[in-house]
Amino acid sequence: MSNQLNNPSQWTTGADAPTEKQKSFISTLAASKNASVDPNALNKSEASAKINELKEQPTQNADASAGQPIQDPNTWSTGDDKATGKQMGYVAVMAKKAGEEVPGQMGKTEASQKIDELKGKTGM
Repeated sequence: MSNQLNNPSQWTTGADAPTEKQKSFISTLAASKNASVDPNALNKSEASAKINELKEQPTQNADASAGQPIQDPNTWSTGDDKATGKQMGYVAVMAKKAGEEVPGQMGKTEASQKIDELKGKTGM
């Protein structure tokens, strides 16, 4: 089974269209690497291989945006869990830039919503 996981060309669903998460991740990675990739032109197996290839390339554009979340944060099964360090870091930087007080601990959903709010205020 492990070999099959490491070899996307052998996946039974490898010829299927890539998932929305794969397409979103490829777009974000490609932007950060200044690479031109059309994720819609790939199948699931090719998308997996392209993700691995892009991850190995050096970052050219650290300001590349991850874009909108694929799923609504209100539907996350882990939305009430403690926000990640990365989320809290984004909130802290943007809150300071917006002249707001940095909030205390938040859940993942709340932090995601605060990040969206602060993006609108700061243009980040």
